[in-house]
Amino acid sequence: MKAPNIETNSYLIRPFKTSDAELWQKWDIDPEVQAFMPEPFNEVQDIEEQYKYIEECEADEEGCYWSIETKNGTTIGTVALTEINEYHKIANLGIVIGDKNHWGKGVATEVITAIVAHAFEQLHLCRISAEVEEGNVGMIKVFKKVGFKQDGLLESARLKNTKRINVHHFGFVKPSCKVKSK
Repeated sequence: MKAPNIETNSYLIRPFKTSDAELWQKWDIDPEVQAFMPEPFNEVQDIEEQYKYIEECEADEEGCYWSIETKNGTTIGTVALTEINEYHKIANLGIVIGDKNHWGKGVATEVITAIVAHAFEQLHLCRISAEVEEGNVGMIKVFKKVGFKQDGLLESARLKNTKRINVHHFGFVKPSCKVKSK
């Protein structure tokens, strides 16, 4: 699915460019950046593999993939809506702020707010889901601040450094889609 440019007050959320791949190579092997990612720690990938990934994302009919760029043109992270189901009108959201100089500065809050608005207003989705690994206190706060509600705890859902960890599951339902309680 073709991801459009989305502008916020501070950021340009834009489709991936091939030049992003070099940054991903750095972020993929940074233990701090990877600390709360669902995959095990990554090995350095060949740049051609990264380019191939960009092509796969562009061809994915069930996903929108973006890079997060500051207004001065510095790429600082990525965000995506994946597993978009047009029948059920749902999707999953994932975000990585790879540039640690921008951690704790409101980037995720501003970007997630814009992506949720896009999902509800342009894609006409009704629900966005997200998962956050236990211990990622900052992202838990961000999702709650933006309007997500924790709707589950997936016990022992992932393996991290040879230990089982819990994963918090969040959902944000578009107000007009909410089921009325009886």
